[in-house]
Amino acid sequence: PPIRDQAGFEARISACKGRLMPTGNEVCELASRILDAYQALRKRLAGITQINWMPSVLDLRAQLDALVFRGFLQQVPFERLKEYPRYLKAAGQRTEKLCHAAGRDQERLRELTPLLERLAERQAAARAAERDDPRLEEIRWMLEELRVSLFAQQLGTAYPVSVKRVQARWRELGL
Repeated sequence: PPIRDQAGFEARISACKGRLMPTGNEVCELASRILDAYQALRKRLAGITQINWMPSVLDLRAQLDALVFRGFLQQVPFERLKEYPRYLKAAGQRTEKLCHAAGRDQERLRELTPLLERLAERQAAARAAERDDPRLEEIRWMLEELRVSLFAQQLGTAYPVSVKRVQARWRELGL
């Protein structure tokens, strides 16, 4: 739970003191892996000049921008950050496959794009209304899992996911 006062802070410190250093080391290692993978992907994407790959490259750049942004280490829950290496590895594998399967990538991107656009619209509306909607966060992370499923299936997803499952969850959440 959030810490609201000095007493709560001190209680949390004493309760978690033994885990502080191992957790700090784990966070630093994870942040290093994330940033190394991010930088390598950005560099690889910058070198792609094939015009017919541009829709995929633009989508990958947008994905990276949504994952790694100023303050993401503070804003993204640690449990989600632990999934980043898999998400970035999937994006890397997708990039590698472009040279021999760009058409297949484009087909899968056409399946994904309407869901991404719908999410962006709903997020913009929530920001305009100055409200935080946890349902949109759930869908946002489902779409990251869907990317893994569509573009790097061999890495596996955290749970079963498909376009139909995402659409069904949209309906269940009333979005």
